[in-house]
Amino acid sequence: MTVNQCAARCGVCSYFDRVGLFAVKQRTRKKRFRKRPNCVPDLIVLDYKLQTSDGIRAADGILRVMPTVVMFTLYKTAELELEAYRIGIRCVIGKEDGIESLLCAIDSELNSSLNLGKS
Repeated sequence: MTVNQCAARCGVCSYFDRVGLFAVKQRTRKKRFRKRPNCVPDLIVLDYKLQTSDGIRAADGILRVMPTVVMFTLYKTAELELEAYRIGIRCVIGKEDGIESLLCAIDSELNSSLNLGKS
């Protein structure tokens, strides 16, 4: 993990704490579900580059059970964005856009999900 990755992760977790949300920091979905089988997150932030796969493949499986995925990646391209939207990822944020852009996207998606649930 680089210092920038750690800072981004800490920034997101700090934001979640401030707004009363719970962050699960796990490297793999299987590990998280084994540890907390009753914990279903409202949103998943996913990178494109993963240890054993890529974020598009991972999101395709996640989106079958979890509707809201935001991608935060150093590898943002027009092609990646089109593929992400095609499979249902809600938002693709480039790491070069900074943590504030990610936090705005998270806030927007969570508010959108809450508003949809109230209808």
